[in-house]
Amino acid sequence: MQNSQLPRRSALQDAFIALVEIALARRRSADHGANDEGVPAFSYLLTPKQFDRVRKICKEKGWDVPNQRGVLIDLEAVAHPLDARMTKDQCTVEEVVEILFAAYSPQSQVGLNKPKHAQAIVFNTRQKVRIGKASFYAVAVVRIRVEGAKKYLAPVTAYHATEAKIRNIR
Repeated sequence: MQNSQLPRRSALQDAFIALVEIALARRRSADHGANDEGVPAFSYLLTPKQFDRVRKICKEKGWDVPNQRGVLIDLEAVAHPLDARMTKDQCTVEEVVEILFAAYSPQSQVGLNKPKHAQAIVFNTRQKVRIGKASFYAVAVVRIRVEGAKKYLAPVTAYHATEAKIRNIR
């Protein structure tokens, strides 16, 4: 995925790519259930505006309110969208990576995942992703995770959505 013609990537993009490469290696090997110990993970830090919006949604719905700004991005956070988008939507690895880059962006907005309990949607309406020959918006679904006193957001999935679907989220 390295190419000197590509624009300079951010550290966040490099971190996503590293996890995608691990997920792809595990997918190719017979050792799908390998011990995840030692596999890198990182946090996407929500902007203050994104975090305030998440907290507001949680308070309005009576859900646990996150006290951590980070969204935990671990191997499962990239493996699930990678498998789902490649299997269900026939996306390429590069297209899935673009979905992840665009969804977890400071430009993304936050909304409510209406049909689900304790889930929010992070979606980017400023930057479209190209899937095949069509353009879509990138969406990440996150949920509240509670571990003792720590309350934070954890990814559920990421996908590409039409403008109509995004209008329905807002």
